[in-house]
Amino acid sequence: MKQRSLWRDARLPYLVLLAVMLALHAQWTLGTGDDPMYATMLEKYSLWDFSLWHYSTWSARTLVEAVLCIVESWPTWIWRLADPVLITLDAWLAARLLNAHRSARVGWMAAGLLLCYDWAQLSSAGWVCTTLVFVWPLTAALAAAQPLAHALRGESIPWWSAAGSLLLMLYAANMEQVMVAVGVCLAGLLVWQAAARRRPHWLVWAQLAVVAANGVYALTCPGTAARAAGEATSWFIDFGMRGFFQNAELGISNALSGVIYAREMTFFLMCAALCCGIWARYRCWAARLMGLFPVAAVLVLGVLGQPLTQLFPKLSFFKNGLTVKGTVTVVTAWEWKRYLPFLFLCAVFAVCIVNLYLALGHSARAWAAGTALCGGFASRAMLGFSPTVWQSGDRTAFFFLMACLFVTLCVWQSLEDTKRRFQRPLAVLVVLCAAGTTLSLIGA
Repeated sequence: MKQRSLWRDARLPYLVLLAVMLALHAQWTLGTGDDPMYATMLEKYSLWDFSLWHYSTWSARTLVEAVLCIVESWPTWIWRLADPVLITLDAWLAARLLNAHRSARVGWMAAGLLLCYDWAQLSSAGWVCTTLVFVWPLTAALAAAQPLAHALRGESIPWWSAAGSLLLMLYAANMEQVMVAVGVCLAGLLVWQAAARRRPHWLVWAQLAVVAANGVYALTCPGTAARAAGEATSWFIDFGMRGFFQNAELGISNALSGVIYAREMTFFLMCAALCCGIWARYRCWAARLMGLFPVAAVLVLGVLGQPLTQLFPKLSFFKNGLTVKGTVTVVTAWEWKRYLPFLFLCAVFAVCIVNLYLALGHSARAWAAGTALCGGFASRAMLGFSPTVWQSGDRTAFFFLMACLFVTLCVWQSLEDTKRRFQRPLAVLVVLCAAGTTLSLIGA
């Protein structure tokens, strides 16, 4: 009985996640990528001088990079302790947004899902540098969203909580991808409240203003223009000659091909979760087949894409349809077959959105999960408007994949009350994926 009650302790899954992440962080090799440069930055400049220099020559991430320089100057053991804590906090905050942080089952799923993410993607520019640019702003954004969740549940928000959320949002939205993702989520919240004829809390408008201010700050930053010009010369020489729709198509293709035509387990788990949610709610075969479509597409072209392409070479048509300039270019615009890989990507994602509604029903949870997914997708697709769309690597999909994991958690929670038997196949998939991914990270 004591052992059974221990597994039902809502704190245990987060402690296990923390222990695993501490063990992984302890053996990761540091001092690679941009880490050595930032580690010595405060030895050459004051923080104020560095911020002014980077603002005028490189980036509008003034707050994010200020924190980055400070943490990089500290002993590395501080990062090895702090980053696992923040990753664990991400899992708890995500569950808390769903008001399920006291549920051990939701906690185990949240912890397992974060272990399914391939954290090695965040080592490409140096472990410390990349995690401080991606993981830490995500934690701040999730923490800033907590008062809004309380307000939606009809609870009062203390002034200090509202003020703290605005400061956290100011920091989080200083990272451009977070700014786009959060902007989509806040706009979606306003649309939902307008449709429900509910008056939005003033904090929604205040956070949206903070996000907008960060957007104006980024667009007017001289460093942003200087950096784009330099990177276009280095990485994408004809970027300035491309139009809006060409860049939009490239961004969409880049965002979706990385999760559909590649072995990306987090997106596959979301598709599987949506399928389980639909099968739990409907006996209609039309709905169930719709639930299976994204799972089959990602399984055949992504998860098992490499061996199946060797057996059936014609399957490579989809993956090879994407070039560095997109799936449809000026040269191939009149070849109708060139549109098929792009249209297939859009079809799979559109069906995922429909499946999300079918799996979660007409509910606030479905709307929240949908806006989170769209926000995450937008944060990845926006790279189509950057000349470093390919050079930035897989790390730029981080927020999109975190949104996919949040959708999976939403579906898991929806199955908690009456449809637990449909949780079993999903739980097996998550355990296998988490175990495989964690083992692959040893020595990364």
